[in-house]
Amino acid sequence: MNISSMNDVLTERLRLTRITPDDIPDLFRLHRDPRVMAMLGGMRSDEELQGWHERLLAHWERHGFGRWTARDRASGAFVGRGGLVVMDVDGREETEVGYALAPEFWGRGLATEIAAASLRAGFETLGQSELVCLTLPTNAASRRVMEKVGFRDARDITHADLPHVLYRLTAAEWRSSRAN
Repeated sequence: MNISSMNDVLTERLRLTRITPDDIPDLFRLHRDPRVMAMLGGMRSDEELQGWHERLLAHWERHGFGRWTARDRASGAFVGRGGLVVMDVDGREETEVGYALAPEFWGRGLATEIAAASLRAGFETLGQSELVCLTLPTNAASRRVMEKVGFRDARDITHADLPHVLYRLTAAEWRSSRAN
């Protein structure tokens, strides 16, 4: 994995790049898919999606990192999005690892690649002491990704007015798991 900057990250099969306005049509397609949105809390209106996408762009300006657009390195095909965002979790500012893939790319280990790149960027590049990841309790695939990359089940929470499972991983735990 090559992380030369937060703007452009290469994994074995993916190119992860800073989201730009040119990516918005692909993100709209992703976030309009009912299979994807069933795992992200339900369908949103176009206005809600537009606001969410604008916040993704603004996050980069404010924090110097954010979600990436994930594209297949060989074909350039849009795969999904992922990366790191600062968010409020139960009244505490946390840096969250997140990912969402187009259904035709599910089950190939690509979410795990995005999550692993996010951990490396968060711990090595940004110097974070811990990262969180959360999902709906019913999203078994996402929970498996979290566990594969080392997150531990922390607790049940309510986020965005929905039940979620919060996972946490410290930099020390991550470094220890990489040494083994």
